[in-house]
Amino acid sequence: MYQDKAGFLWVTTDKGLNRFDGNSFYIFRHRPDDVHSIANSSCNGILEDRKGRLWINTDDGLSLFDHKKQTFQNYYTDTSVMPVPGISYTDMAEDHAGRIWIGGYYDVLIFNPETQQFEKSGWYDYALKKGIIKEEKRNSITQSVIKKSETELWLMTVYGLFSVHTPTKTFTYYPNPKIEDYFAFVLHHIDKNGVLWIGTYDQCFYTFDPKTHQWFHFSCPPREKSISDFISDIDRYDEHTMMMTRMDNIFLFHIKTREWKLFQWRDKLTKQISGGFSRILRSGDEIYITATGNQPFLHLSKKNPLIKKTKIPLPENVLNNHSYITPDGKILTGDWDKNAIYSCENKGCILLTEKNGNSVLGNLQLYYTSGSGDHYFSTSKKVYKWNMSDNSVRLLSGEQNEKQTEFRNFTEDARGNIYVRERNKGIFYLKKGEARLEYFDCGIRDENFSVLYYDKATEKLWLASEKNGLYIIDPKSRAYKNYSLSHLARTQKGFIYDISGDDSGNVFLLIANRGILRINSMDMVPKIYTTLDGLQSDAVKYGLICDGMYWFTSESGLMAFDYTKERFFSFENEADNRLFTYRIFPDPEGNITQNLYPEQMITFDRNVFAEQKTTTKIYLKEAKLSGKIIPNDSLFTLPFDQNNFVFLFGNMGNKGLNHPAYQYRINGRSWQSLENNIISLYNLSPGTYLIQVGNKYDQKNLFTLTVVIIPPWWKTAWFYMFVSLFLTGLTFLVYKKRITSIRKEEAEKNLLKQRISEIEMTALRAQMNPHFIFNCLNSINRFILVHETDAASEYLTKFSRLIRLILDGSREDFITLDKELDALKLYIEMESMRFQDSFEWKINIDPGVRLETVLLPPLILQPFVENAIWHGLMQAPAYGQKKLFIQIYKMDDIISIEISDNGIGRQKAREIKSKDGNKQKSHGITLTEERLKLMEKIKGIKTEVFIEDMYDAQKQASGTKVKIQIYS
Repeated sequence: MYQDKAGFLWVTTDKGLNRFDGNSFYIFRHRPDDVHSIANSSCNGILEDRKGRLWINTDDGLSLFDHKKQTFQNYYTDTSVMPVPGISYTDMAEDHAGRIWIGGYYDVLIFNPETQQFEKSGWYDYALKKGIIKEEKRNSITQSVIKKSETELWLMTVYGLFSVHTPTKTFTYYPNPKIEDYFAFVLHHIDKNGVLWIGTYDQCFYTFDPKTHQWFHFSCPPREKSISDFISDIDRYDEHTMMMTRMDNIFLFHIKTREWKLFQWRDKLTKQISGGFSRILRSGDEIYITATGNQPFLHLSKKNPLIKKTKIPLPENVLNNHSYITPDGKILTGDWDKNAIYSCENKGCILLTEKNGNSVLGNLQLYYTSGSGDHYFSTSKKVYKWNMSDNSVRLLSGEQNEKQTEFRNFTEDARGNIYVRERNKGIFYLKKGEARLEYFDCGIRDENFSVLYYDKATEKLWLASEKNGLYIIDPKSRAYKNYSLSHLARTQKGFIYDISGDDSGNVFLLIANRGILRINSMDMVPKIYTTLDGLQSDAVKYGLICDGMYWFTSESGLMAFDYTKERFFSFENEADNRLFTYRIFPDPEGNITQNLYPEQMITFDRNVFAEQKTTTKIYLKEAKLSGKIIPNDSLFTLPFDQNNFVFLFGNMGNKGLNHPAYQYRINGRSWQSLENNIISLYNLSPGTYLIQVGNKYDQKNLFTLTVVIIPPWWKTAWFYMFVSLFLTGLTFLVYKKRITSIRKEEAEKNLLKQRISEIEMTALRAQMNPHFIFNCLNSINRFILVHETDAASEYLTKFSRLIRLILDGSREDFITLDKELDALKLYIEMESMRFQDSFEWKINIDPGVRLETVLLPPLILQPFVENAIWHGLMQAPAYGQKKLFIQIYKMDDIISIEISDNGIGRQKAREIKSKDGNKQKSHGITLTEERLKLMEKIKGIKTEVFIEDMYDAQKQASGTKVKIQIYS
C-alpha cells in the first residue's frame, strides 16, 4: 500500500491496481485492446519519485501513471537484460540520479526514465563472484529494494541482505549465519535509528542494526497450529510501538519492553474481523489495513471520534432513568426505583434533598437552566428549583392532585417568566421573581399535551396536543388559535412529538412517523421533510437547535439539518449513532448529548463534525466513449459520430459522513442531481458542451470539463459559406437569365401589339372599305329619292352607331361577346335594309352561355357574316326564301359560334365572276384567323375555325356553315 502526495491510497493486488479516495475504490486493469492500460493486472510495488510520478511494477513490466489522463506508459524488459522476462513482487526505490531500482529474477534491474532503458545492476555477478551464491535458489529473486540514504539502497534477496552505493554500484553483504533461507524475508520498515524491521514467512520477524551489524530475532505470540508466524507487514504505530499483521491478528509490539498485545480499536478488537490480515499503512492519523476475509479493507482513524461514551459515576444499585449535564459540568441523574435524584461529579454523587430533609423527589423528567442561571427540574408529579451551592431543592408546584399531574418540559419568555407543560391540564407558569407555580388558564380544554415551546420571534407559546394538533397562544391576552395537523402537514395521522426553534422564527415540529415540519412563525408557512428529502427515518423523536444547526433523533439515530442550506447530514457509518433515539441536550461544550441507560452518557462531538464535513473534493474518476474507457482530460474533442459519453466522478474525502449531494449542469442551464456520481450523455449534437459539477451546498469550487463534438463537413461553417456563395451566384444567374427572358418577352409582346394594331387597322380598313361606305351612302340616297325619309334617317342612324362601335372596338385588344354581338346586329340590320329585307336572319343564344365572360378580338365575326350575305345569299336566285342563322351554345368547356346560310355555297361563288368578290373574301378571312392566333398567344385562349359546305338530299349545294370554337 502507498499513499501519494495527492492523498490517494494505492493498493496493489493480482487482480489490478486499486485506488482509494477515502470513500470508494477504483480499479485499473490491463485491457489487451488498450495500449494505455496498465502493463499487467498482477501488480506489485509502487514508487512515487521525486518528480511526483507514480511507477508500478507488474508481472510483465513497469508502468508510469499519468495523473491527468489516468493512463499508463508501459516499459518492458527483454531477454538481453533479463533471461526470464518479468519483474518480481518487490518494492522499488529511486537512486541519486533518479533511476529506479527494481527487484527481478537473477538480478536487480535499473530503469532510466531519461533513456527509457533497462539495465542490470551487477548484484547477481557480485554475489556469484563473492561465492555468496553457491547454488541457485528460487530464481535468485530480489524481494525488497528500499532506500537507505541519498546514495545507498538496501536489497533483501533470497541469499540475504545487501546494500549498494548507487553512484559506483558497490555492493556490501550483511550475512546472518543462523539463517539458511531468506525466502519471503521482506524489508518492511526502517525506524528513525536506521534499524531494519524484516518480516518473514514463518519465523516472525528480525531486526538488523546497521551501526552494530547485529541481527535480532523475535518470536510471535502463541497461535493456532494452522497459522504460521508469517509477519506480512510492519509499520510504526507511535513513538514507542510498532504495528504488525499476522494472518490471525494485528499486534502492537513495544520497542523497549518487547511486549506484545492485540491491537484494539475503540473498545473493539480487530480479532473480531474474520480473515487473514495482510498489509498495513499508517499515514498521519489514518490507518489502512488489507485482509482476505469478510472485510478486505479497513480504514481506521486516530482522530478524535465523532461519538463517545462516558460512564456516569453512579452509586451502587442506582437505576438511572434520566440524566442531564449542567452548564458547569455536573450530571443530574435520577434513580428510578428510589424516586431519588443525584448530582454527580468525578468524585461521586450527592443526593438532593429538600430543606426538611426529604429526598423522595420523584422520577426525574426534564432539566432546565433559565436565562438568569437558575436551575429547575421536573419529576412526574412535581417541579423543583435546585440550589447548586448546597444541593438543596425547593418545591414550586405546591400540593397538587398528584394522581392527575405529569409535569414535563420547560420554556421561558422574553421577560423571564417560566412555563411548564403538564400533560393533562396544559400549562403552568412561574412568574419572574415569584416562588410558586400557578396554573396558566387560557381556555383550552384538551388532554395529552405533548410539548411546549416559546417562540421569541412572535412572543407566542406553542402547545401541542396528541389529538388536536397545535395551539398558538398569546401569553398577554391568553387568546389562542388551533391548527390541526391536516392543516399544517396535510396528514390526519401522527402527533407532534417535539418542537424546537431559533430566535428568527424558524420552528421545527417533529411529527411521529411523519417526518419534520418546518414553519416560519411570522407567516405560518409550513414545509414538510421526509425520507424523500434525505431523512434516514420518518420516525423522528426529539430535537434541538445549536449554532444554526437543527439536531434531532429518530429510530435510525442522530441526524443534523443545516436549514440555511437545506442540507441533511447522517452518520450511519458510526456504529454507535443508532443509540441516539431519545431526548438530546447540549453539554457545556455544545456537543449533542443523550442519556444512555443504565449508566452512561453518549456524546456527539460537533467540533470533529465541523472538521470532517469540509474535507471533500470531486474529481473525474473515469471517462468512457461508446462504452470504452478513454484517457481523462479537461477537454474532449471528437467527431460527430463519436458522441456517446459516460463520466464517472469520485469524492475525495473522509468516510465518516454521508457523501455530499453533488449536482451538475451543462452550458449554464438548470442544475441536475448527479445520480450514482455518473453523467451519461448520448447522441450529442455537434457543438460545445461545458459541464460543471459541484457540491449542492457549496458551489465555490466547481469541477469543469468541456466536450466538443465536431460537426460533419456538410454542417461546417465553411461549407455553409460555400453553399451560400453558390446559391447566391446561382440566384444571380437565374435572375439575370430571367431578366433577359422578361426583356425578350416584352419585346415580343411589343411586336405582337404592333402587329395586332396593324391587323386591326387593316381589319378596320377592310370593314370600312370604300365599297361598303359607297353602298351605304347610295342606299341612303335611294331612300331619299323615293321619298322614304324615315328609312333613310333610320339607316343613317344605324350607320353612325356602327361606325362608333367599330371605332371604339379598335381601341381595345379584346371585348366581350355581348358587345361583339351588338355591333354584329347593327351590321346585319343595315345589310337587310339595303337589300330590301330580301333575307331572314336570327341570332340564337344558349342560356348557359355567359356572354360577358367570353373574350374575343373586336369585330371578329363580321367578316364571316359579310361573306355569308354577299357571296352566299345575294348570289342565290330571287325565288326562294333566303336565311342567315347565327347560333351560340356551350358544350362541356367549349363555346361554339355557328354562322350558317342557305346560299349558293363556296364552290358556286367561286365560279361567279363578280368584281372584287373572291379577292375581298380571301383577305378578310385570312386577317380574322391571324387575329384569333394572336389571341391564343397573348391570352392563352385557344380557338379553332371550321368552314363546312352544306348539301341537300340531291347533293346540291345548300349553303355554308362557319363554326368557331373557343376553349375556356
